[in-house]
Amino acid sequence: MLIEEQIHILIVDDEQINLENISHVLSKDGYRVATANCGRDALEKVDVQHYDLVVTDLRLGDMDGVGVMEYIKQHSPDTEVVVVTGYATVNSAVEAMSKGAFYYLPKPFSFNQLREVIRSALEKSELKREITHLRQQLNANRGATQFIGHNPAILKLKDDIAQVAQLDCNVMINGETGTGKELVARTIYELSPRCQKRFLPINCGALTEELMLNELFGHEKDAFTGASKWRKGLLESAHGGVVLLDEVGEMPLMMQVKLLRVLQEKKIIRVGGTEEIPVDVRILAATNRDLKLETEQKRFRTDLYYRLNVVSLYIPPLRSRKDDIPALVRHFLAKYPTVDGQVKTITDETLQLIMNYDFPGNVRELENVLERALAMCNREEVRPEDLSPEIRKGGGIRALPQVIPGGGPPRVNLDENERNHILAVLKMEEGNQTRAAKILGIARVSLWRKLKKYQDEGYDVEAYLRA
Repeated sequence: MLIEEQIHILIVDDEQINLENISHVLSKDGYRVATANCGRDALEKVDVQHYDLVVTDLRLGDMDGVGVMEYIKQHSPDTEVVVVTGYATVNSAVEAMSKGAFYYLPKPFSFNQLREVIRSALEKSELKREITHLRQQLNANRGATQFIGHNPAILKLKDDIAQVAQLDCNVMINGETGTGKELVARTIYELSPRCQKRFLPINCGALTEELMLNELFGHEKDAFTGASKWRKGLLESAHGGVVLLDEVGEMPLMMQVKLLRVLQEKKIIRVGGTEEIPVDVRILAATNRDLKLETEQKRFRTDLYYRLNVVSLYIPPLRSRKDDIPALVRHFLAKYPTVDGQVKTITDETLQLIMNYDFPGNVRELENVLERALAMCNREEVRPEDLSPEIRKGGGIRALPQVIPGGGPPRVNLDENERNHILAVLKMEEGNQTRAAKILGIARVSLWRKLKKYQDEGYDVEAYLRA
């Protein structure tokens, strides 16, 4: 038998002669065979190696084959399990099949019977893999259309998302409020092998430490007043899936310690419990903060930062890709048609006013602006008077002048000159306020106050530093 891609099979039986005989036959057929002589040995092997098929005896020395099968199905749902037994009963057969066994094979059986069952099980497994692959392709086509625009930064982001989705590593998603961090996370999930499991977004800034502990880890009965029964936590309920920790920079330090342990051990302990529960989740984290700076200021744990930041994705703000605004406008106009299903248009003058605005709230603000305009418009096309006063007067964030080193003294007043010099030094130090303050000869808190003043005056310091 020629097998182009070798199939891994695990045989579980507490009788050594059975292990040797089945292993010998299947190895000759071209399969890669491993053996386990008890249930615990089988579980340990499943934890470190994926098997396409498991053949387990129903009665083992330390546990029954159904228990082995349940563990396998929980940790590797695509693995098919064949249960064999010398004590066949209707009840045991019904239980095994209801728990997910592919086949229930009574002893004695011939090796040809076993070969036929294995062949059928592997055909089913291959069909499931093909279905999963097709679903991933469909999701990939859908995910690629979710990011509107053809700005080079967005095209690169799409490519990065498609590449990182296939990996099973943690991802840090960076971007300002309203840029679409959750959309990036959902697209990664939809393109990943975990797309058939749960996607669970958790807002770390919306919960107190006590609530977050209970929500993430769950609790045992009587763990605290009012805990009348045990409750599964969010991490446990998302087993096999993807969890988005939104605004992870808001997470309290003590919760950061507990999350770090989950990432390291892949186990949780419910509140009030002692039993370690395995959890298999992929963590995506999103933040609008500079977490590198937060670690330097001891507000975010360095070890957790590096655990989460295996791969980093950055979503550019809308003001840095204004060439995508017309396409986004068309998208949102189509998203909110009139009562009779007609899509409204927009005048060139109206579009130009929108293009002139810097959108501190990014794509989310643009959508809100257009939704409001459509609500106020009683014509077939959106005109300037349908926009908010802030958009009509060309408001938004004021642009910071570029400072060119060695280009001679700028023609600005003293306050502007000071601001430009401070920002140039800060940019040279890659945003590190401690180093910049030392070079400038001022206290770090004084630098912080000046930067806050610039922000309050409407200057986008962060965008200037990234430019």
